[in-house]
This record gives sequence, structure tokens and C-alpha cells, in this order.
Amino acid sequence: MNFFDPTSRYKEMALLEHIEKYEQTTQKEMSNKIEASLSMVNTYLDKLESNNLIVREYKSTKVVHYHITPEGIKRKNYLQITYIKELMNLYIKGQDSVSHFLQTIKDKGFKKILLYGAGEVAEIILDIINSQNINIEVIGLIDDNTSKQGHTIKGIQIYDNSYINELNHDGLVITSYAFEEEIISKLKKLNYKKNKIIKYFDI
Repeated sequence: MNFFDPTSRYKEMALLEHIEKYEQTTQKEMSNKIEASLSMVNTYLDKLESNNLIVREYKSTKVVHYHITPEGIKRKNYLQITYIKELMNLYIKGQDSVSHFLQTIKDKGFKKILLYGAGEVAEIILDIINSQNINIEVIGLIDDNTSKQGHTIKGIQIYDNSYINELNHDGLVITSYAFEEEIISKLKKLNYKKNKIIKYFDI
């Protein structure tokens, strides 16, 4: 996972899922799956077995097969539902944050905007504008990556920055965190009005 450190419950769920799919898995594979040491994997397996969630079948001194029990399946299903619920709650909070941002810039008079940075943030903004019928129109996307230019996201055209002053818009939202300062520098060279620049990550 790129953002969260997996908790013990997440690792338990991941192990149960893995064992259900791959009964002949190895501890090395399980170690890679949950990003834990072999000794930690052993600790998890001992706990799962003591709770009657898995059983170990010893084929030889070196070969072990793992089987999830009916109780293990119930536990896995419970953990999956809990995990999905927490992700949904987090997603809803994120949606609320983006909606608040859009309402804020709309109240400031920005109703036709450009998004500079054709990435995940831009895609989320477009999704929320469409799903919540927010009265803001995205005129176009700007990106410096030539492989993106000429394509579309959610039906919105991606342009290079030479088109900025040709597109009829009220303001420009910088949706790139990593390249924010670089984008501002490029906008200055284009003599773009500072009062039309909106930094998504500053609001």
C-alpha cells in the first residue's frame, strides 16, 4: 500500500485471503505478501491456527500446506467488510473536502476553470463535479507531459500550456503537488494573471 502502514488486522486479512487462494504457498511468499519478516509470519500463523482459522498440513519436514477453515472464511469475510467500510468512510471524507474546495472557488466567482496537472487530483475533481452537479465547468486540462497532450480525461481535452491564454476561463487550478512551483514559474513566463491562479493544495 502506498499510503497506509498495514495494521495487524490488515495483515491477518491478507494472510487469510492468500491462504484461501494458495494452499501450497510458502512462508517466503506470505512474507512478501504482508511485508513482514519470516518470524513475524510464523507468529501470525501460530495465532491463526490457535484460533482455528487455519490448519497446517505437514507433507514433510520441509513442506507444509495451509488450509483455511470455515471459521477462517467467516473471519476473512468480516475483516474484508470492515476494511471496505473504513475505506468508504475515508473516501467520503475526501469527497467532502474536494466538494468544499469547489464550492469555495465557485463562491469566489470561478465558474469556468482550467486544471493544470492531468493526474489523479484532476480526475477526482472531474468525477465530483459530474456526480454532484456542481455548477463549475472545466474548460480543459493542461499538462506538460507530451504523452498526455491531445488525449482526454472524462471527456476533457488535455492541452500543452501554450493554449492557456486561448481558452476562455475564469481561473486556473494547479492540481499537481510535486510540480506546483515549477508550474507557477511557467505561468509567470506566460504573463498569466496571479489572481487567477488557485493552488488546490493551499485551500
